[in-house]
Amino acid sequence: MEYSIPTELMGELETNEFGMGVEDMDSTVISVVRASQPRKKAALPDPITHLKKVMLQRGLRSKDLKVYIGSSGNVCAILKRRQALSLRMIRNLNKYLNISAEILIQPYDCQKR
Repeated sequence: MEYSIPTELMGELETNEFGMGVEDMDSTVISVVRASQPRKKAALPDPITHLKKVMLQRGLRSKDLKVYIGSSGNVCAILKRRQALSLRMIRNLNKYLNISAEILIQPYDCQKR
């Protein structure tokens, strides 16, 4: 999409008080318009995949998550996507492992039995 400064705004002048020519002003206006347009957010990672990545980076094992998630059965069910994260689990993972709540609250595939 091309933008240009209307001639009514520029008048008959070739430069403004800052010494910018019409082409420079066009370029500046285009930059300002592009900067003010909303940007798409990058897609957030899947919560369970991200949790596993954090575990790998920090050298955590499944049993280390019992403190934040609950029993070893709960940890296993969460990591195998048989159980969804509860609000309590999300809060604990956010607070103690510093995993973004925005990532953890996303919906994800979970094969509940």
